This record gives sequence, structure tokens and C-alpha cells, in this order.
Amino acid sequence: MTRSRLFDYKTLVGTASILCFLGLWEILVRANVYRFGLLPSPLQSLQAGLDVVTQPSFLRDVSYSTYRVLLAWFMASLVAVPLGLFIGWNRKIQLLLFPALEVLRPIPPIAWIPASILFFPAVEPSVVFICFIGAFFPILLNAKTGVEQIDDRYFHASRCLGAAPWHIFWDVVLPGALPSVVVGLALGMGVAWMGVVAAEMIAGEFGLGYMIWYAYALTRYPVIVVGMVVIAALGFGSSALIRIASSHLLRWRTAGM
Repeated sequence: MTRSRLFDYKTLVGTASILCFLGLWEILVRANVYRFGLLPSPLQSLQAGLDVVTQPSFLRDVSYSTYRVLLAWFMASLVAVPLGLFIGWNRKIQLLLFPALEVLRPIPPIAWIPASILFFPAVEPSVVFICFIGAFFPILLNAKTGVEQIDDRYFHASRCLGAAPWHIFWDVVLPGALPSVVVGLALGMGVAWMGVVAAEMIAGEFGLGYMIWYAYALTRYPVIVVGMVVIAALGFGSSALIRIASSHLLRWRTAGM
């Protein structure tokens, strides 16, 4: 089977899956099954979406949420990737830092909202901080795990050849852990989008999370669905961009297979 045929098959199956989901949603709403009758149908949501996207406030909310997520994800990547690599590589650094980070890791980002409001009275930095927390730990943990999965023989061979620690880090640790780092970056992006919605609902002033919460307060349920779909599309697109970029960075892996 050629790649083009495989791609067409995957596209066909994926499209059929989405259509089946929309059809089931429409049936449940029209048949008033349980409490599905309270929900808007796909057609109602589509009509609401056409109305919402033409409003200037929609573009503003999308821009605010996207800016907050990308800024927090970028900052988390700058901190978590090198920190995770060094924690996984250096035993002393791991013993010193990782226990404290592991204690903080299970705390959900939404639980940090009171602390973020306390330390950052302004709305913008508090929301970005919540997204940063959400993205930080998946990136950190995957970078650390990536280093730990590298075969020890590579380290032994590098030392036997007289490689300096910096060369070992650059030529063994970084490329060896890169596939896991990419997974962490994609996971961190997804959690950052979840964090921004929660933060904007509680502490935000603009953004898609605020739009969803405001629509809920006004019982505009189709607008809530529109906000959820837009967040899903933005999250999917962000992760897809990371995967596309990583395919170029990891081209050496597929070339050697």
C-alpha cells in the first residue's frame, strides 16, 4: 500500500468518524435522550459559530488566549527542557531538585489560581503563570525520561574516546532525548490550552475561556459549543505544528531505519 493510498484511507476513516459523531449528537438532541435535549444541535452550533466569528470580540478573545498559551509554553520550554535534561543526566542534580518538583507535579494547574492571583495582582501574568505551570511539568518529565532511556553504552563509549562532559551532553544526551522532548512539548501545549481556559474562566478578562463562561452565565449554550470547538481546533493545530517541526529535527532517525 502506497503512502498516498494510506493517507486517503486514514482521511476517509477519520472523516467518517467525525460524521458519525455529529450524527449521533444530532439524534440524541432531537430524540431528547436523557438531558441531551438541553444541548444545542450541531446545526444550531454551526449557526451560532457563523454569528460569533463575525464579531470583533471573537478575534480579540482568540488572540488573547493564543498569545497567553504560546508565551507560557515558550517560557516553560526554555526552563523545563534544559532542566529536565540535566536532571536526567546528572545524578546529583536529580537528587537535589527532582524530589521537590515531583511533589509539586500532581497539583493541577487550576489549583494554582489563588496563588497566581496573590502573587500577580494583574490578570495577564496570573493567567500566563497558570498556563506555564500546566506546560512545565509534562515537558520536564519527558525530557528527564528521554535521557534515562538512552543506552548507557553511548556514554561509556564517549568517555572512552575522551569526550568532554559538554560534548557528551551535546552529542549524546540532546539527540538521544530529543524524541521524548518533542512528545513533552506536544503534551505541554495541550495542557497549556486546558490551563488557559480554566484560568480565563476564573481570573481572566478576555479570551476563549472567558467567552465560554460569559455565554454560560447568559445561557447561550451554542456559543459554549463554539468556544469548545475553537479551542479544540487551536490545540490540534498547535500540536500539529510541533509534530511537523519535529519531523524535520528527527529526520536522522527515519534515515537510519
